[in-house]
Amino acid sequence: MTRNRRTKCIWPLRLFALCLSLSGCLYVPADPNYVGPKPLPAETLASYAYPRYQGSYTEKILEQKRHYTLKRISFPSSHNILPLEHAITIDYYAIDSAEKAPVIMVLPILGGGNDIAATFARYFAEHGLAAAVVHRQKDYKKPGYLKNIDTTLRQIVFDHMQAIDWIETKPELDATRIGVFGVSMGGIKGALISALDQRVTVGVFALVAGDIAYILSHTNEKRIKKERTRLMAERQLTPEEFQRELTAKIKTDPLNYAEYIDARKTLMILARFDRAVPYRKGWELREKIGNPATITLLSGHYSAILYIHYVKYQARKFLQRHLK
Repeated sequence: MTRNRRTKCIWPLRLFALCLSLSGCLYVPADPNYVGPKPLPAETLASYAYPRYQGSYTEKILEQKRHYTLKRISFPSSHNILPLEHAITIDYYAIDSAEKAPVIMVLPILGGGNDIAATFARYFAEHGLAAAVVHRQKDYKKPGYLKNIDTTLRQIVFDHMQAIDWIETKPELDATRIGVFGVSMGGIKGALISALDQRVTVGVFALVAGDIAYILSHTNEKRIKKERTRLMAERQLTPEEFQRELTAKIKTDPLNYAEYIDARKTLMILARFDRAVPYRKGWELREKIGNPATITLLSGHYSAILYIHYVKYQARKFLQRHLK
């Protein structure tokens, strides 16, 4: 196929994707009567207090592009409430800037590689926002750690707090202008970090929801569904009993901390037909936060990929507006 013919084939697809993005979304503005987040209670602050990471780290250049230099950062976690020594790994998209740059922490999805997170991080860096993709810990998905799920979720919060500690050590980054962006599990983690670490300025949470016990009990995500079926059979639990047990165990849930997130500086992006991260639980989280600006995509969880260019644009504009 010649180049001209390929171009003729590609442009209709791009036009279709653009039309789909523009016609298949519903925007609900933030509640104009919202008065601001509640302050974190002293006992919550105390339960998440820890010695901030100020140690050394390794740095390796992975890629150099016109708009950014990609570096792999790694350092040992210095605050572990799980019996697991592990490293905090960050892919840092450093940009050239005459002044301190704002930075976006990009949090990956639950499974697969970091391709989706990297796509957003590159896009942010190309538009003047330094980005830091905080890698998942694969061990956290092992059965032993899932049985102690609330402690594992708390450790995830501490891991990301240490990533922010590292950001504060970088003289080229403005630690007073930190944003968080996450999709799916990344969005759930982003909501927790935004609520529990007051150094976060603004957040964009996509395909997100609260009530982790309900999500794990009802999601159609294949790997979770398979593990859920195995556990229920092993322990002879009904679906209702399985959910009740999880609800009793999980306290580190976005719903429990949502009122400490600033709805004025939050954008939510939900998928109307999402069955992996149920839409109605996303709307419940929205109400708990204080009804922030929200975009609803007319898609399911996985078909939301059709809107990726639209989501990138809306996320970037929102982040830039609040990180001036």
